[in-house]
Amino acid sequence: MEPNQPQGSDIREHPVCVWVAQLGQFLQLNAEETDRQTVASHLLQLIVAMPGVQEARICWQDATGAGEIGSVSAGDGDTPPLTVRYKGDDGFSLLLHLRAHPLMHATLECWLQGMLPVAAGLMAGAKADEDAALFAALTAQSPFSVLILNAAGELIYANQAYAISSGYCPDDQRGQPVLWRSGDGFDNRLRGQLLALKEGECWEGEILTRRADGRHVWEQQTVSVLTRQGVVTHLIAIRRTLSHAQRQLREVEQALLLREQALVSSSNGIMITRSDASDHSIVYVNPAFEKITGYSADEVIGREGRFLVRDDLQQPDLEEIRTALREKRAGTALLRNYRKDGTQFWNELHISPVKDAQGAVTTHFVSVINDVSERVRYQKELEYQATHDSLTGLANRSLLNDRIAQAIAWAKRSGLFAGVLLLDLDHFKLINDASGHGAGDEMLRQVAARLTQCVRDTDTVARLGGDEFVVVLTDLADTADIDVVAEKILQTLARPIDIQGQEIFVTASIGTSVYPRDGDHGEILLRYADIAMYRVKEHGRNSVRQFIPEMGQNAISRLNMEAAMRRGLEQNEFLLHFQPKIDLTSRKVVGAEALIRWQHPQIGLIHPVEFIGIAEESGLIIQLGEWVLRRACEQQVRWREAGLASLQIAVNMSSRQFRQDDLASKVAQIILDTGIDPARLTLELTESMVMQDLNSTLATLRSLKNLGVSISLDDFGTGYSSLSYLRRFPIDELKIDKSFINDIHTNPDDAAIASAVIAMSLSLGLDVVAEGIENAEQAAQLREMKCHQGQGYYFSRPVDAEQFAAFVRRQEG
Repeated sequence: MEPNQPQGSDIREHPVCVWVAQLGQFLQLNAEETDRQTVASHLLQLIVAMPGVQEARICWQDATGAGEIGSVSAGDGDTPPLTVRYKGDDGFSLLLHLRAHPLMHATLECWLQGMLPVAAGLMAGAKADEDAALFAALTAQSPFSVLILNAAGELIYANQAYAISSGYCPDDQRGQPVLWRSGDGFDNRLRGQLLALKEGECWEGEILTRRADGRHVWEQQTVSVLTRQGVVTHLIAIRRTLSHAQRQLREVEQALLLREQALVSSSNGIMITRSDASDHSIVYVNPAFEKITGYSADEVIGREGRFLVRDDLQQPDLEEIRTALREKRAGTALLRNYRKDGTQFWNELHISPVKDAQGAVTTHFVSVINDVSERVRYQKELEYQATHDSLTGLANRSLLNDRIAQAIAWAKRSGLFAGVLLLDLDHFKLINDASGHGAGDEMLRQVAARLTQCVRDTDTVARLGGDEFVVVLTDLADTADIDVVAEKILQTLARPIDIQGQEIFVTASIGTSVYPRDGDHGEILLRYADIAMYRVKEHGRNSVRQFIPEMGQNAISRLNMEAAMRRGLEQNEFLLHFQPKIDLTSRKVVGAEALIRWQHPQIGLIHPVEFIGIAEESGLIIQLGEWVLRRACEQQVRWREAGLASLQIAVNMSSRQFRQDDLASKVAQIILDTGIDPARLTLELTESMVMQDLNSTLATLRSLKNLGVSISLDDFGTGYSSLSYLRRFPIDELKIDKSFINDIHTNPDDAAIASAVIAMSLSLGLDVVAEGIENAEQAAQLREMKCHQGQGYYFSRPVDAEQFAAFVRRQEG
């Protein structure tokens, strides 16, 4: 041993690898006997052989502050911990945890420098009593708590610093798992760290411990492992109590780290700008900003904050941002911004002020950039769909109403005129049926394109539905300009339209109205243009007519009738009459046809011929038809409950009612609600009705048949149906129109037609009903022709439900 080494026990066997130095001179280094060939052969040979530690040529790697190694014994007070890697010339490498503090030993003022292995490589143990004495002396003077535990984490030894900081007597704690014991017992969150230590890994972190007096304190704890032949034998823990200020500093550092990570990880672009600069220059952008805009951070730092707007400065929301910056407050705006490559994106921008430490002065603004281009595109698409016709791309009724209102408002301010043209294609249904729906849709698209070519950008072309279009003209100096545009439309439509290689000619009937002469509201102008258009259809079509007051007299009467009908439905003014259907062979009542009547409170009983046409035109027929169907079904159920169970009830359906997409579901719901046996319900359809759009008709008929109801073809012989269509349709009954019955007993032609219809029906397995039988001769001749049933004044006029029930009972009696 060198003469300047401390006298006393050898410290080579201490569990912590230490060297003792005075004024930079090496005194003594401990090491496990079994590691002489590794540690001692390197450290002892390199250090002891040299005059002083400051001259030792030791290669340190991966060391934070490696340059401080040579002067670690020259300072005052504790040194900060260092993690270093020693590497010898022969390739030997060791990762060490280095810490130093002053030590008074005998008469020498020395430094105790501890090197604790971070990984397996040094093994130590107090094998001798004299070694333990010196080790106790060393650890007793440590300002930090030093704990030695077995591999299970149970306390073997703790120094005086631990007793002072914890308030516990180490002897009382011996054998206890004190490493991570918190105020609530063993901290299960760190149980995995104990398992890691048993595998030879080290651990460092902050723990919340409970003192003996019940107080909780935060401590910095470092735990390393000691191994023997690759097996963990001991754990060494060093604790340092954190002051409140230190803890606060750590929390602030952690919070700042989290916020920095949040900024870096955010999917939204973040831009921080100066508040004290007039251009609000940029001081920070995150990676998401770079990704969204295409600009790198180096390219934008120092630039003015609004540079993404470029020259697009006439954006309404920009004023909100300007005001927010001026008033030092938060603000939100939806802006058009531009990427580095010039492409536009929609930026939902949120800005928030950042205050100084006192919260008094705004120093910066944080801008959150959110690329919402896809959302804006989707919203615009929804808005377009809500205001435009899906087939033609023209304005729909909703947008049309808005445009008419704008045209009227502008005309009112400017003293000019506004015109409305309502256009209906002539014979479109025939073209559609002959060429198919696909061809009809293509024709409507081409008509829409031609109409758009006939007007200015300030005008509006709209599609009301079907083959009806509306043109709104603005800024008209003369009402004659309306006729000029209308004639231009007729000439444009006169050119043939090519549909799938076939030339189709189409004409139109156009009615017009003008503001302010004809009215000051859009609905009024549309209605008057519609009236004028129907007057064109009545006089040959393919022409234009302006609305004149005389046309409105009849229209006003119709409007009054429509309003009265709506009121009548609400106040239950409508009722049903029933005309018996008679078996011509047995003369028994087999059913009834339900016929609507209107009991007007002032006028009295109104026949349907006076109001059904208006109901059809206004669309009220759908509501009226559903009312009839429901009341008829309810009445059949009441008759059944009264003992008239075998009666069949027949209900007429209008064309509009039959063309509803959800007709079958509505009928099914009424059957369910009323409880009628569907086999007792017959739906009567006219021949002309079913011959429109044959594919759709067939689908609807099949849906109705699936409900179990019967289908009757009414007014047969007045249309143009053929035998082939009759065989395709799932119908159960034919009704011969009364026009063929009137002279059946006097006119051989009518008789021949009736006989042929009956024979054909029998061959198809259909029931046959003759309408309008008014005398015995007609009934007898039809019976001879094998006609199954008949109805007409000869048997009974339509009567109310009570009278009908009495008639049935008389016939049965």
